[in-house]
Amino acid sequence: MKWSDVGSWLQNNAGAGASLVGSLLVGNIPGAVAAGVALVSGATGVATPDAALKIFQNDPATVIKLKELAVQDDQNIREHIRAMTELQLKDEQAEHEQTQTTVRSGDNSDDVFVRRTRPAQSWTSLVAALAYVFTLVFMGKEIDLTVLGLLLTLPWTYAGLRQVGKGIDSFNAGKKPK
Repeated sequence: MKWSDVGSWLQNNAGAGASLVGSLLVGNIPGAVAAGVALVSGATGVATPDAALKIFQNDPATVIKLKELAVQDDQNIREHIRAMTELQLKDEQAEHEQTQTTVRSGDNSDDVFVRRTRPAQSWTSLVAALAYVFTLVFMGKEIDLTVLGLLLTLPWTYAGLRQVGKGIDSFNAGKKPK
C-alpha cells in the first residue's frame, strides 16, 4: 500500500479538514507528501500507510484528531496544495509551448517536404472523407461515423493547431493591394 491510497481514502471518507491532508498525500511534490505523512503519523501514531489506513477505518477518533491537526496547520497545507497546482499548470503550459514550437518549426522549415507534409496529409484525409461520404450516399448506403471520424481526424487536428487569424492572414497575403 502507498501513502496515496491513504490520501484517496481520506479525500473520499474523512470530511473537509482531513481531505486537505489527503490531497497532500496523493500529490507528486515530495515536500507536500512528507507534510501529509507527518500529519497522518501525528494523528495515528504509526509511520506506515497500511497501519494508518487501518486505524482511520477502525477508529473515527483518529480522523477527528487529524482534522484538528489539519486546522492547526491549515496555512501550510493550503500552500502545499497551491504549489502542487502551480507545478501542474506550469507543466501543462510547457507541454503546450513545446507542441507549438514543434508546429512552428515545421511550418517555417527550409525543407519543402517537412513544411508541406502536415498540410498534405490533412488535405488527403479530407478528400478521402469527402469521397467516402459521396460514394456511400451515391450507393445508398449508411455512413459509418467512426470511419468518417477517423478520416477527419487529421484535418481537424491540423486546423486545431492553428489560430483563425493565421488562415485569414495567409489568404490576404495572396491578394494584391489595390
